[in-house]
Order: sequence, then structure tokens, then C-alpha cells
Amino acid sequence: MKVRDLIAKDLILMIKDKKAMVLMLIMPIILITILGFALTDSFNEMKSTNKIDVAVVKQYNIESEEEKFREFMFGNLSKYEISNDQFTDSNWRIDIEEIFFDEFLNNKKIKEIINYKIMDMEEGKTKLKNKDVSAVIILPENFIYDMYINLITPFRNEINISVYGHPDKNISSQIVEEVVKGFSNTISTSIIGKNIYLETAMEQEIGNIAYDRLEDVLKDLIKENESFNSEIKYEKLNERKPMTSSAYYSFGMSSMFILFAAGYGSRLLLEEKQNKTYDRMTVGGVEKTKIVLGKISTIFIYTMIQFIIIIMYSSILLKVNWGNYLLVFVICSFSAFAVAGLSIFLASIVYMTGNYKLASFFESAVVNIMALIGGSTIPIQVLPKSIQKVGKFTLNGIAMNSFKKVYFGYTLEDIYVNLITLAIIGVIFIYMASLVLKMEGRRGKDEKYYKFKANGNA
Repeated sequence: MKVRDLIAKDLILMIKDKKAMVLMLIMPIILITILGFALTDSFNEMKSTNKIDVAVVKQYNIESEEEKFREFMFGNLSKYEISNDQFTDSNWRIDIEEIFFDEFLNNKKIKEIINYKIMDMEEGKTKLKNKDVSAVIILPENFIYDMYINLITPFRNEINISVYGHPDKNISSQIVEEVVKGFSNTISTSIIGKNIYLETAMEQEIGNIAYDRLEDVLKDLIKENESFNSEIKYEKLNERKPMTSSAYYSFGMSSMFILFAAGYGSRLLLEEKQNKTYDRMTVGGVEKTKIVLGKISTIFIYTMIQFIIIIMYSSILLKVNWGNYLLVFVICSFSAFAVAGLSIFLASIVYMTGNYKLASFFESAVVNIMALIGGSTIPIQVLPKSIQKVGKFTLNGIAMNSFKKVYFGYTLEDIYVNLITLAIIGVIFIYMASLVLKMEGRRGKDEKYYKFKANGNA
């Protein structure tokens, strides 16, 4: 029996398996269609150059928090070498709202990006729910008091400015969050400069003069350290349109469901053994190497069929332009090889243990975890950075990243590292599978020897 006969046999069995066909061929098409249409708004939101509408909620009370700070300072003036009559409203009061709203949100560059409106919490929630705003910025209770502590005293209070975004406005809300981080970074840097200024003044015993000039010094520091002077330019990358939801999930589901092919293939060797066909083939002179090579080739071909069906469906019916289809075919080939390697490695362990628990665990748990951290189900950018780093090295993550690069017009030079990585993954898994099968082979011989010896002694 030749390798091609073994491949044909396994492919026919896989195609006849209706459950496998639904899982690996029909399900990705259904999910691509549903997710592609359901999340269209999330991917289309940045196609226009309109400003991002934002609600700002003020949870603080200026009067009470300024009074609270005044009481705090009167209890600590001796530490700063300032007398009671020197500490007046004129030499400590800083307009915190002017810093946040005028210097920050009304900054020329920020105004080109964000259009804000002050609202109460309930109104902000309603606007966010109805998608009238992309995000809600919440200035917390004690915001004024904590800002005074940070800007006037040597102490440091943590200020958590919250940003809540709508799930369908993911990109916009991330931009708002980064802009707010810019404000926090600017204030933090300015506080460091302010502390140096006050410490130097106290050493020179001119604390009262330092506080008289503190507001001007702070404004100069903030202006000098402005990191919120952001600007966003909308450009087409390599003349390609922005990523659509249909394109994203075509890449994501195709990269995810090939992992199920690996899970399916992990059962093949043990099924051969249980059905006695494995022993009949070895007795009939079929080398084990050919049997293993046949399984690898079967999963490779089946994975390529998965890719081709998804690409044809998304290209014809969903109008997804995958980019350079020759490069897409190359990516599919290397991904299929990596999947085949993973499959035969899992198959060798399943064969050695004699049960399907590993295969079931891989399909039910591992595939879903890899799909999540690899970006197949949600954009990887919304995950913690530590998980993003791991996700980039998953099999589906590498494949998906390659598809996205080709979509945006990148060339072979830009994805060759990904292709090499996929090839290495495949080779490593095949090598590990060969070691496991060799161990199993030696163990099988020993078991037969001892069985024969026991029967002889009997």
C-alpha cells in the first residue's frame, strides 16, 4: 500500500464524518457571517474623520474639596515654613478645572480629535448606551483635592481618571484612553519638577516666595511637558481600505478552525490501532514511517481544503479581498504544515496513552485559549500586553498576523519570519512525535517479550 492510498483512505473517512465536516467547514463559515455583520460598527467607526464625541462626568465638589485642602494646609504650614497670614487664597489657589478643560481638552490638537460635553453620570450612561458618545471620562470624587495635594504639597495622592467605552466604539474609546493617559503622564512629570522647585526653595528658606510663584511655575512645567499634544492622521495603508469586520473574522476563524483539524487528526493513529487496521497494515508490510507520513499528509491536505473553502466563501459572498492570493496560498501552506506537525505530535501521545482524553482536552480547552490570546475571536490589542506577547507566538496568532499583513499590502519580505516560524513549529512537533512513537515501539516489544516469557514459563 502506497502513501497516496493511505491518504485517500483517511480523507474519505474524514469527509464521510458529518460531525467533523460541520465543525471544521460549516461552523467557521457561519461564525464569519454572524460576527462579520454583527460587529460591522466596531470596524467601520474610524473610516470617517469625524471627531470622537465624549461625555465628561464630574463627581467632585469644588467648594468642599478646596475647603478640605485649606484645612489640610493650615495643619501643616509649619512644615513648609509658611505662616498663617502668608497662606492666603491668592498664593495657593490653582484653577484645576482650567488645567484639565482649557489646557488639556481645549488644546488645539486635542480639539481636532475629541469633542466633549459635561454631563451627569446617568446622562453619560444613556448617551454611551445609545452610541451618542464613544466614551465617558469620569473625574472621580476628590479629584480637585488630590490635584491640589499633588501640585502644591510634597505629598502624592493617586488619581484614577476612568474611561468607559462602548464595545462597538472600541477604537475610539482606546484613543480617548490614550489621550487621558497623556494628561496623567504630563501631570506626573510636572509634579516631579514642582517637587524639585519646592525642595530647593525650602532649603533656601524662601518657601513663602516659592508658593507665591507656584501657579506660574506649574503652568510653565505643564506647557514644557505637554505629552497630550496628540494628532491623528487618517491614511490608507498601501492604498488599502481599513480592516473590515468580515475580513478580520475571515482571517480569525480560518486560523482558529485549522486547530480543530489538529485535534481531529490526533485521534487517527489510535483509531487505526483500535480498529486493528494498524496491525494489519504493519503485518502487510506497510512501514510505520509511511503510516505516519500518510497521517501528516492527510491533515495537511484537509487543512488546505479548509482554507480554500473559507477563502472562496469570504471572497465571493462577503467580498473580502485577501490581498496577494499567491502569498495567501503560501501562508496557508506553511500554516497547514505546522498544524499537521502539531496533529501528529498529539496523535503520538494519544496513541501511547491509549485514550482520547488529550484530544478532547485540546479541542475543548486549548483551542479556545489559543483562539482568544491569538486574536482569532477578539482584537489582540484589547488584551493585556503580557498576553499579547504570548498570543503572537501561537500558531493561529502567527497565521492571522500574516494574513493581516498581506491584506494591507505587505510583501513576502515582511512575512518571511512568520513563515519560517511556522515551518520550525511543524518540524519540532514532527520530531517530537517521532521520539514518542519510537518509545512506544520499544515499549511494545518489551511487553510482547515478557508476555511470551510468562507464557513459556507457564
